[in-house]
Amino acid sequence: MMYLFIKKKLIKSSQFLSFILFFLITPMALAQEVSKLYPAPLLALDTFYSHHILIAEKSTHLLHLFKNNAGYPELVKTYQVATGKKMGDKGSEGDFRTPEGIYNFIEFLTNKQLIEKSGSQGVIYGAGAFVTDYPNPVDQHMGKTGSGIWLHSTNDETRIDKGLDSRGCVVTANNDLIDVSKYLELYKTPLVIVQDLVYLNEKTFEAQKNDIKKTVDSWLSSWKSKNIEQYISFYHPTEFKDAKGNYAKYKAYKKAVFSNPGSPKIEIDNYSILKSKNYTVVTFTQKYQSNTINDSGKKLLYLKQDENYNWKIVSEIFTKNGTDGNDKIAFEPSLRFFKDYVSGKKGSN
Repeated sequence: MMYLFIKKKLIKSSQFLSFILFFLITPMALAQEVSKLYPAPLLALDTFYSHHILIAEKSTHLLHLFKNNAGYPELVKTYQVATGKKMGDKGSEGDFRTPEGIYNFIEFLTNKQLIEKSGSQGVIYGAGAFVTDYPNPVDQHMGKTGSGIWLHSTNDETRIDKGLDSRGCVVTANNDLIDVSKYLELYKTPLVIVQDLVYLNEKTFEAQKNDIKKTVDSWLSSWKSKNIEQYISFYHPTEFKDAKGNYAKYKAYKKAVFSNPGSPKIEIDNYSILKSKNYTVVTFTQKYQSNTINDSGKKLLYLKQDENYNWKIVSEIFTKNGTDGNDKIAFEPSLRFFKDYVSGKKGSN
């Protein structure tokens, strides 16, 4: 048996082989583990409502563009941005802070519209602006105020290098906004804003996703079976609020609906799960059919954990916004928002 000296220790050749294999294989195993880290906010993506998604990270002033890859996030590009002049989560109108949470783009304003809307001041928004739905239902429940939180460009791109240089918006260079716009659709490309982007290992990522999915599946099952007590247990008794009112009013309304004869047929599709620091948004296409109603649209469930870490619905929105084009095979990037702007720039050269 051959013996070798390693770090002043006498070991057998067989041990030496194991020693070498350990240092050869361990980095590979670690690399594989690192490759399975996923951004914590993007627990499940779909091909319709989250074919692409943006994460703005305030601490690094970076805007990350991810795409859906069989339900999992895959990084496409990263852009430099500026955010609010003051650090921290937005709380009130005029505090110069960028909000943290999950938002949808609900409108696009062209360069021309911005100037028409704001006069000469409109030029500060550069090529255009995507309007978000801040404050969302969770923001409103927390008493947050303010409006006009946009993703826009600027006529002074030195602002981007400053990092903290907006009134609360996320600001990019003109070319970057035009580039990222190719992947955006109103109501279908969420924007998640975080202070620090956290990554989860595969085991934790899957556990968090499955925990939320299990809650939604149980909620759906109780709805289909018209079990009112079980169904209403998925709603937060003190924080829930929607267009029909608070928890008590909603329970009374659903109890009356459940008293109708027959069982509803409910199907959900295009399922995504996005997580913020203190709440989650589950989005899906909902098809509902009963003896009185036959309708489909987009459902958004806003959920928060209670004191026992059980997920409870705090807001529920049903809308037709973003449901157009459901028959498309796949999303195709294009200059749908800046086609005229780019053509005009080329024509002026």
